Amino acid sequence: MAFFSWQFILFLTVSLAVYYIVPGRFRWLVLLASSAWYYVVGGGLKSCVYVLVTVITTYLGAVIIDNMQRKVDEQLKGRSTEAGTVKLSREEKKQVKALGQKKKKRVMVLVLLINFGILIVLKYGFFVSTNLNGLLERFHTSGRLPEVSFLIPLGLSFYTFQTMGYLIDVYRGKYSAERNILRLCLFTTYFPSVLQGPINRFDDLAKQLYEPHTFDDLQFREGLLRMLWGIFKKMIIAERAAIIVNEVFGNFETSRYAGFTLVVGILLYSVQLYCDFAGGMDIVFGASQMFGIHLKENFRQPYMARSVSEFWQRWHISLGNWMKDYVFYPIALSKPFAKMQKTLKKNVNPYFGKVFPSFLASFMVFVLVGIWHGANWKFVYYGLYQATFVSTETLFEKPYADLRRICRVREEAAGWKLFQMIRTLTILSIGRYVDVVPDMPTVIRALKATFSTFNPYIFFDGSLYTLGVDERNFGLLILMILLIAAVDVINERGQTVRGIIARQQFPFRWIVYLAAIAAVVVFGMYGPGFNMSSFIYAQF
Repeated sequence: MAFFSWQFILFLTVSLAVYYIVPGRFRWLVLLASSAWYYVVGGGLKSCVYVLVTVITTYLGAVIIDNMQRKVDEQLKGRSTEAGTVKLSREEKKQVKALGQKKKKRVMVLVLLINFGILIVLKYGFFVSTNLNGLLERFHTSGRLPEVSFLIPLGLSFYTFQTMGYLIDVYRGKYSAERNILRLCLFTTYFPSVLQGPINRFDDLAKQLYEPHTFDDLQFREGLLRMLWGIFKKMIIAERAAIIVNEVFGNFETSRYAGFTLVVGILLYSVQLYCDFAGGMDIVFGASQMFGIHLKENFRQPYMARSVSEFWQRWHISLGNWMKDYVFYPIALSKPFAKMQKTLKKNVNPYFGKVFPSFLASFMVFVLVGIWHGANWKFVYYGLYQATFVSTETLFEKPYADLRRICRVREEAAGWKLFQMIRTLTILSIGRYVDVVPDMPTVIRALKATFSTFNPYIFFDGSLYTLGVDERNFGLLILMILLIAAVDVINERGQTVRGIIARQQFPFRWIVYLAAIAAVVVFGMYGPGFNMSSFIYAQF
């Protein structure tokens, strides 16, 4: 059920109406029923088996861990004897805590293995088996592994990361386990965000899901505007840019596209990816806001980033934060890394010893981020590419600062900021080649074709209008990109255009609503091959 289909609009309208009609204490059940219906319709009954396994194992694991912690807390109060309660010694308390922690860790690891095992088998099983079979053939081994391709359940990566984050937080004692399995099921399958995120945290979202929100006209208007803005991004910009991107990179060898033609193609792919993913997020956030539920932002003007690491702090923020809290810190603060840091400080250099463990942990995280994007060797290389830039920024932070000081660079100068943004966009755009073409040999050929040909005349001879869209549509695309850029500049200054519009008088608001709807109907792209459910990040 695509976000911008009439079926989804009808489904959302009915869900909202029922939500605000029923008594407050039952409203979370309306969300649960809506989420269950959306998941069954969108993913099919077979997908429900996997999500139910995740809900049940996570629920049991968290409750068992919570019960173990309560037992430890009781034991720490002392032993009960006929003479009364005898306090434990310091050493006894230490032993009780260590034993409790060991037992809790076993339960957590078991649940993590089950759920990440499901994720790995379904998403990467075919990739791993085919590569291992290729390796066996190279060594002339007769045995072969079965190559089975699985149907990936709706939102597999998102709900797995979300629930495993909850489980780890319960293990760490951040909060108690949810004792109502239906409430945990709602947290796992909440329908606006199950398709493509964001990856929510239990302490941010759960309370909002269970609260009986009352109808707020302003919040409803802002949510509606945000949904329209998301549909606008997707239908008018992303789908129009996709036509050119598909033409350029689908036929760049047969049509001999090179030089600036490929540059235009890769820049438009960056636009397509942003408007597709951020547009989908706008619909998710807008739908949630109409229920009175506020999700943590997943984008913050990413193309205004001044470094690759800052870009990843602005792009898919929930994934970055998840990786930071549950992968980066556990690695960077682990005993082996602490020992490495101590050794490097003593034997190499204090500064190097301080930053190298963080560099290595960051490198490992971004390799995982690359692999998360897909079961293909090109995404491993994509992760290595991003990891190199993000990690070296950490490793050479002090030398970079010293060099800027020597060159007398003013950090807040507009020219320097613009240079940093262009530099970052260039680095990211080169990395996008890995994402947009099918394999690494093709990536190499595409990069070679880009940098080996100088053809600026394509901007003046009409060549750009032969890439799938005519002059009118190409001009409209550029105009809409400028509009997106202007809105991002306003958002970067701490204001939101939708907030400003939502506070205007009734006639002005409805003019904007109707104009946005008319723009989507008139200028939206619905040509051959269009698929209403084809959000790029929905596949993850």
